[in-house]
Amino acid sequence: MSFTSQVARSPTLNESHESSSSSGLSASSTSTAPTPRSPRKNTPTSGTPSMATKPKSPAQQPPLSQQQQQNQFINTNTNTNNHNHKSRLPSKKKAPWRAPGNWQIPDIIKESWERRPMPTFNKDPPKSSDTKPLFIKRPWIPVGRSPSIVPLPPPILRVQKKPHAVFDAKLRKTLPKQKIVDSNPANTYTGLSKVGSGANGAVVRASKQGNKGGQVAIKRCFIEDRDIPHHAYVLRELKIMGCLNHPNLIQLKEATLWGDYVWMAMELMTCSVFGLLVDTTHGLPELMAVRIAKECLEGLVYLHKNYMHRDIKCENILLGRNGQVKLADFGLATPIGKVNTARLGTAKWMAPEVVGELSYKENVDVWSMAITTIEMMDRVPPLYYLEETEDIYGEILHNDPPSFNFTVPSPTMLELITWMLDTDMNRRPSANVVLTKIKQHIASGKLQCAKQSDLGAYVRRVFPNETPSRQ
Repeated sequence: MSFTSQVARSPTLNESHESSSSSGLSASSTSTAPTPRSPRKNTPTSGTPSMATKPKSPAQQPPLSQQQQQNQFINTNTNTNNHNHKSRLPSKKKAPWRAPGNWQIPDIIKESWERRPMPTFNKDPPKSSDTKPLFIKRPWIPVGRSPSIVPLPPPILRVQKKPHAVFDAKLRKTLPKQKIVDSNPANTYTGLSKVGSGANGAVVRASKQGNKGGQVAIKRCFIEDRDIPHHAYVLRELKIMGCLNHPNLIQLKEATLWGDYVWMAMELMTCSVFGLLVDTTHGLPELMAVRIAKECLEGLVYLHKNYMHRDIKCENILLGRNGQVKLADFGLATPIGKVNTARLGTAKWMAPEVVGELSYKENVDVWSMAITTIEMMDRVPPLYYLEETEDIYGEILHNDPPSFNFTVPSPTMLELITWMLDTDMNRRPSANVVLTKIKQHIASGKLQCAKQSDLGAYVRRVFPNETPSRQ
């Protein structure tokens, strides 16, 4: 130990006694142990008596023994030497050590503690379901009842996303619940065979299992999630067939979304007018054409309250064995309340404003109905000889309206068709006006109209079998 540390630390009375006892003076002491001294109060560390404690007078102090006097002498000399030793030290305290050049030693412990981030406590539950609590408090069990193991809750299974979920949600908003079936059509229908095609898909004939409901016509439409416009056409067709109720509009029995297809089960008719013309060598008689046109106009008047068809032709007019007439294939139907300029339909049956992509209204179906009437009597449409679409468009836009090519109609029929084929859509009549005019001509005898039974007999003569080859 250095001299400075020895000076800075003053020995106590006990330490002085121990050091003196270990010196040569202790050797001259007797073998008898010294009597212990009584403890002193407020004993000063130096040789100078304290001012706070008044010493007792000699008369009051008891006489000291020889050993006590010797010890008192030793203690007095030791305190005096220590006091003189301290007085020789400089009174000014030594300055603490500093690094040369006034460099500051960084307090890395303090800085690291200040930079230490505070712990964050995550209050959210653990994401992993495997985490188990370390301690589970057992529930209280009533006395007298044996404890039982509480069953674990059922596992939470991830709900798999249903294919075509967006279209399925729209389908359920469009149709009534009783017309939506969620079973596999392959297990519901048998004997599927193709009978035709429509704007949105192929049409097949099928029989229901157990012969419940007889035969139906099923139209299958492929569903692509990214083709949103196609969704609108399919849903619109389903809404018209499923929600509109008219004897001259084909009815929807049920619909199923299964896999990538939506299955539309509809009434099965015997044939289409196109199928009837294909299986004959000539066109229909005028009275049969009048009957079919009149029934179609009845359906159009009802449809035009909300929609326009935009694809009237012989392929989309269905006939029953009892002479029923129904409009079908509403895949291109569109609401009347909005502006329509799209060039949609079949080219040879399009009105001039549709070809020119002008804003058109529902009387475009009247133009198409006139072309269809010519087709029924001539067996072919007026522009049958044109194959290129651009040639057909040019003929419709720049030439006179078409007329009959292979048959000679009555003057009243010719006048009626010319009226319906007015190129000015503002002068062209509506379906309701044409229907009223036809009824007047039938009542006056200017037009001959077949009965429903006569039309049914004609259909059965062409298709004697119960199931036709085409629809």
